[in-house]
Amino acid sequence: MNAEDNIKAVRGLTRIALPKDDGYLFRLGVALYSFSSLSSFMAEIASHLDPAINRTELQAKMGGDILDAFRKSVKIAKAYVPAVGPIGQAAADLFEELNTKRSDIVHAYPITTTSNAQILHRRFDVKGKYFEVTNEFLNGFISRLQDVSDRLYEIRKIVRPDLDD
Repeated sequence: MNAEDNIKAVRGLTRIALPKDDGYLFRLGVALYSFSSLSSFMAEIASHLDPAINRTELQAKMGGDILDAFRKSVKIAKAYVPAVGPIGQAAADLFEELNTKRSDIVHAYPITTTSNAQILHRRFDVKGKYFEVTNEFLNGFISRLQDVSDRLYEIRKIVRPDLDD
């Protein structure tokens, strides 16, 4: 089955009005899948930094819980491997920002724009958020995930050089 037939088959699974832009739907999928992968990687690194962490249990938790465990593991590890501290802090700060953006994507709702396109919209009055989840937003989100991943690989190379990235 070619890509066009695959897309048509998936669209045929629902009567929900989907965006016509296949690239938009693809970006949404890549954003959510990639964040899940990054969350799992962060749990792995946390378990390398703090052997008391059960990686499997941590992977089953939400992003904020994984972030909290990672921050604690960095604090423990920097006592015996100081180089981990600043890299871990940078990774945690970036992940925190992306976790918030991921929540914005997941908790957005569909709207029809003035150009008659379906798109997700985020409104969260308490936080003063009101914006469309555009292709540009998704592109930025996806590209920033690599920044966190790079820092996690740096840490893994320090604490687990045997894994040979």
